[in-house]
Amino acid sequence: MKKTGLISFLIILALCNLRFVVYGQGHPGGQRRNVRENIFVLRTLRMTQALDLTEAQTAVIFPELNRAEKEKAQLQAELAGEIRDLRQIINKDKVTDKEYEERVAKIMNLKEKVSRREEEFEKFLFGQLTSSQKAKYIIFNLDFNRGMIERMGRTGMAGQKSK
Repeated sequence: MKKTGLISFLIILALCNLRFVVYGQGHPGGQRRNVRENIFVLRTLRMTQALDLTEAQTAVIFPELNRAEKEKAQLQAELAGEIRDLRQIINKDKVTDKEYEERVAKIMNLKEKVSRREEEFEKFLFGQLTSSQKAKYIIFNLDFNRGMIERMGRTGMAGQKSK
């Protein structure tokens, strides 16, 4: 019964995320959004399995995980825009040191905000997990991220410049 409820919850979560996929297909940046959403769903499913989360834990953790991912996506979109702007001004002749410093400060600030949001989520998450689940999460997180980087490298997605 516990597994059935958990699977039902995950299916509902996947369907909710499907709306982002459908929305993104006809909009600029939609493909990137689709990839991000697919990775989120995959991560959520794998995390549920790796940590052997209970239905109660899932009901508490995943809404916060969803909020954290949305906030990070927004911050990362801003960061990408700032980096794109920095790339454009680097090749210009008349850019002052002050302009460079301002751009770099904005980028560093956004990177710190992303890191802080990740730390906030992990603090929240660790408040919901048992000791063994915390240990499993650390291993899961490292393995999942390493695996994604390797897969992206093999498919040529890693290191692509934004257009």
